[in-house]
Amino acid sequence: MRKLFMAAMAAVAAWATASADVTTVKTLYSGDPVDVTWENTLTIGAENFADGVEVGDYLYITFTKTTDVIEIKADGRWLPGSIKTFLGDNTPDFKAYITTDMLAALRQYGVEICGASFTVSGVSVCKDDFTMPEGAIWAGYFWIDTWTTMDLFKTAFDNYDGQRYMDIYLSGESDGSYFMQVMTAFDTPSAVWGATNSETRPMVEHTATKAVVDLQGIDVKTALADVNALLIQGNKEGSNPFNITAIALRADNTSTSINVVDLDAANAPVNVYNFQGMLVKSCVSLDEALGTLPAGIYIANGRKYVVR
Repeated sequence: MRKLFMAAMAAVAAWATASADVTTVKTLYSGDPVDVTWENTLTIGAENFADGVEVGDYLYITFTKTTDVIEIKADGRWLPGSIKTFLGDNTPDFKAYITTDMLAALRQYGVEICGASFTVSGVSVCKDDFTMPEGAIWAGYFWIDTWTTMDLFKTAFDNYDGQRYMDIYLSGESDGSYFMQVMTAFDTPSAVWGATNSETRPMVEHTATKAVVDLQGIDVKTALADVNALLIQGNKEGSNPFNITAIALRADNTSTSINVVDLDAANAPVNVYNFQGMLVKSCVSLDEALGTLPAGIYIANGRKYVVR
């Protein structure tokens, strides 16, 4: 495979772009447009990531022409924390937020920009006000509407070390009544890591702001050995469309621990869901809702509560 090596422009002082919330950290390429195919890979060397680039920044690639798929790689493997992306026709740009593992790969190998056929006009590292969650193996904005699937390349799990929980962070107008399924293959029950209606695995625990997959009993490295990516499928169901904004690994369940609440302290109107994601109370105060519900676990305002 022939590679086109592009040395970075000299590092420049950060400057604000048209959006006050976006800053260009470093310009990596801004010369003549480069045609990329699977045989012609545009490569940015590792030396360009040695300093000045941080976790939470993002790779920013702009195009003059696009047709199909883009993949970003390091040493011939998918960059940890990258996803399979179909550009389609006339896509103006591409972002990949930099996780801890991605940054390590960039500093060791640089980045190889690969794909079916597109023309790159610029490559840079930028930053905005995005906050990278602790333990993140992917971050960005992936839109979930009607049966949408994210392909998270398995290199995101290269440094998996037995963490029990996978947190899928959400933003947007979701009310928690969406469907989500995490798996390594379609139409294969044994490949399911968790789902809203799973019969063989613990159900995906989901609220309006986070879905949690319990990885206990899953040999993650073995499950990913013969596939390219982990598939995260969502459907808005009765909810509104929303973004997946990050996927993180967590060793214990402290961040979603159940809270026994003081019913006299909660008076704001809320929607309350049972543990299966079904709406059980609407626009009532939390103390009224929990004071009249039968014993069980409920979700309101993205938190779990127990009624005894």
